[in-house]
Amino acid sequence: MVTVLATILTTVISYCGHLLAKNSQALTILRAIEPLAKDAVIAAQKLGVTQYLSGAMKKNHAVQAVAQALLNAGFTVKDEQVIKNAVEKAYAEQKELLAQYPQKTKEG
Repeated sequence: MVTVLATILTTVISYCGHLLAKNSQALTILRAIEPLAKDAVIAAQKLGVTQYLSGAMKKNHAVQAVAQALLNAGFTVKDEQVIKNAVEKAYAEQKELLAQYPQKTKEG
């Protein structure tokens, strides 16, 4: 009986440890994604100074930059919508700052 309880307890502790590690990684990603998104949005906006980029192109550029930065740090985000949401939030929060970068137009 003691052996069975010890085996069950070991399994439960191992499972809980796995869940905590997984949640810790998710929390780390969420903490890292916000500053990465802010930097990526500014970089995409600056890129639009020298070459024409539509809003969708800038957003895509920022999303890819954040995804790559996370990948380089050893993290993968399976749901790209999380990154898209962070980029949209960063854009909305920095709208005044971004306005200082005049954007190249389609015409030239």
